[in-house]
Amino acid sequence: MLRYKRMAYQVLPNVTALDLVRGESGGAGRNPCADMRIGALVSLTAIYVVLAWVFANYTRPLVVMSIIPFAVVGAIFRDWLLGFDLTILSLIGLLGLSGIVVNDSIILVTAIDEKIARDESLQTAIVDGARDRLRPVALTSLTTIGGLLPLLAEISLQAQFLKPMALTIVLGLMATTILVLVVVPALIAIQADFRLKSALFSPKTGDE
Repeated sequence: MLRYKRMAYQVLPNVTALDLVRGESGGAGRNPCADMRIGALVSLTAIYVVLAWVFANYTRPLVVMSIIPFAVVGAIFRDWLLGFDLTILSLIGLLGLSGIVVNDSIILVTAIDEKIARDESLQTAIVDGARDRLRPVALTSLTTIGGLLPLLAEISLQAQFLKPMALTIVLGLMATTILVLVVVPALIAIQADFRLKSALFSPKTGDE
């Protein structure tokens, strides 16, 4: 039994997403990365549709989802920095990470929109909203990270299959917990500036 465990620890790190694409894992010519691309497209589309329905707006979901690329880049960069391979389970972890960081972004955008609806100025609403939602955003990320830390510390053979996915989520959350409080408010301000300028340059109707 010990010999099989040693063999597994030597083989598992070498089974990367590239190996699966080439069919080196023994599959019947199936391309897992193509399936992952379709799954990512479907999940992102579903997130956008739900957010557009909730916010009754077509542009606010883009602000909410803007944090997803930062989370993905942060997770991949930290994997590379720590010397971990990008496996198919890491890609699955990226999909889960997208949903988690969107939750943080929703909390912040909702708070800012509520303050704007109470006739507060845009700058005041952004500053107060980011300040008020600092603790909920941090707690959401920290509780998720804390729940995955025991899995990362596990040394059993079964845990080695799930570690890449958990590591991707943890590293992505570490990269975006504070970043969401900076990027999302900045994009809300930029969006407001575009609306103001479009209103100024739009053709005026009425008597000339």
